[in-house]
Amino acid sequence: MEPDTIVVELVVAVEPNAMSLREDAWSMAMDQRVFGPGRVLVGAADRTGALLGIAYTRTTDPLDLALACCLEHLFNSAVVPQAAIVFNDEPVRMAPPPPDLGPRFEALRQTAAAFGVHLVDWFGCDGDSELIRSTRIAVGMDGEWWDVP
Repeated sequence: MEPDTIVVELVVAVEPNAMSLREDAWSMAMDQRVFGPGRVLVGAADRTGALLGIAYTRTTDPLDLALACCLEHLFNSAVVPQAAIVFNDEPVRMAPPPPDLGPRFEALRQTAAAFGVHLVDWFGCDGDSELIRSTRIAVGMDGEWWDVP
C-alpha cells in the first residue's frame, strides 16, 4: 500500500433509529477512541438525526481530505446522509479556541456541502487529556445546534 493511500472503514447502522446523532453526539465524542488513536470519524445521519453509519480513517492534514474520503465511501456504499458530524482525535486544551477554528470549520462545511451533506458540528476529541470541544459552541455560532435545513 502506498504511504499516501487513505483507507476508509465503514460501520452501517442495521437497526433504524437505534441511535441519533442529534441526541447522542456527546456520547459518541467520548467513545470515538474505540476506533483507534489518530482517527477521524464521520457520523452520517438523515435530516432528523437518525444514525445511518460511521465512516472512519486516519486523521489527515488537511482534515477536509479525510472528510471527503469518508463521505465518498458512504455514498459508494449506498448510505446517503443528509447531515454529518465529524469527530477528530486531536489536541484540545483548556484555553480559548485557536483563531483559525471558525475558518477551518467553514472549510469543512463547504467540503460536506459539495456532497449535498450539511455538516452540523466538528468535535475535537483529545484522547490524551480526555477533553472534547464542539466547534459550534467554541466559535459561538448562533441558532439551534441541530441546524439541518
